[in-house]
Amino acid sequence: MVKKAEKREPRARGTGCIIEPEKMGCRYYYIQYWHNGRQVRESTKSESKMAAQKLLHKRLGEKAIGKLPASEVAKLRYEDLRESLLLDYKMNGHKSLSRKKDGGVYLSSLRHLDKFFEGRKVSMITADEIRRFALSRQAANAANGTINRSLAALKRMFKLAMKDGKLQAMPNISMLKEASPRKGFLEFGEFQKLRDNLPEHLRPVLTLGYDTGMRLGEIRNLKWEQVNLQEREIRLHAGETKNDEARTIPLNSETVLMLKMLRKKTDSIFVFGNGRPLGSFRKAWRTACIKSGLGKITKHEDGTEIYEGLIFHDLRRSAVRDYVRGGTSESVAMRISGHKTRSVFERYNIITKTDLKNAAEQKSRYMAEKQNEVERQAESGEVVFGENTVKKAAVN
Repeated sequence: MVKKAEKREPRARGTGCIIEPEKMGCRYYYIQYWHNGRQVRESTKSESKMAAQKLLHKRLGEKAIGKLPASEVAKLRYEDLRESLLLDYKMNGHKSLSRKKDGGVYLSSLRHLDKFFEGRKVSMITADEIRRFALSRQAANAANGTINRSLAALKRMFKLAMKDGKLQAMPNISMLKEASPRKGFLEFGEFQKLRDNLPEHLRPVLTLGYDTGMRLGEIRNLKWEQVNLQEREIRLHAGETKNDEARTIPLNSETVLMLKMLRKKTDSIFVFGNGRPLGSFRKAWRTACIKSGLGKITKHEDGTEIYEGLIFHDLRRSAVRDYVRGGTSESVAMRISGHKTRSVFERYNIITKTDLKNAAEQKSRYMAEKQNEVERQAESGEVVFGENTVKKAAVN
């Protein structure tokens, strides 16, 4: 007589199961459960059923909070983390994203990360490998600040993966020590020389940057509807600036005249673009700077050529400095330039050797006036008590 199979209670949906060693043809228990529509089977590496039950309970708990199974984590590659980063930046409207010809988005800080970590499993991106990446960039004469932008992007990838439950830990990513903030700025005589050496269509771009301290991206995308020549100002609306805050920028007489002349020559909606935003002019800029004695090309041992000298952002530093030196209060200057923090503004408000010499001369004049005052009092027989001056006779 054949013995009937013992009837088992049906398992509750989503509770997973434990597979006996015999069924797997080995000595270890296995656990099995479903995650995002996919069946997950994992060896417990244990001969204890109780240990298998504990592991299954742990995995189901991880599943409940969105963590990926260990088998899925092992499949993660650099490209998976990179895609999540771009989606996050796109969702939050980061202005550092660039548009690709195929309609996609790109982040400039990813270029060298892509080359170094392409196709690698995330488990292989260790702290040592990240250090090797930094060393390879330094060997290519990249500045520490540039390397840090890439390291920051990589760190953001790992943090997003942990937040999304894809990873439980991340490698140590140490940032490099960066050089001191740039001290570049342009004196008025240098500005005139540079303007003469630039192509004619770029001279108004230089003038506006030097006068207002606007960011290059703001100038490139500037539309005539934002320019009020009658009120002598430019209005940048919320969402059109780096910090997404609206601001009003006053214009001097020379810049207003320049913009009026430019307005008569174009029907474009963009101030400096022919129907679209102004494109890159890096080559023309560097050529004019070198010709004006404001830049140079340095050739390294490996044959690479590096430009060293004035960059367009130095106009922003120059404008901030000139606002303050011209008597504009620092709070107003910060509103015009769009600086939100005092610490960053101070980096732009550059102290030069001329400022130091002027300070010394001002102190010398002050001390000379004090000396003259002492001599005058000695001749007239006066004695100073605090803010009061009285005759010696009155004291006696």
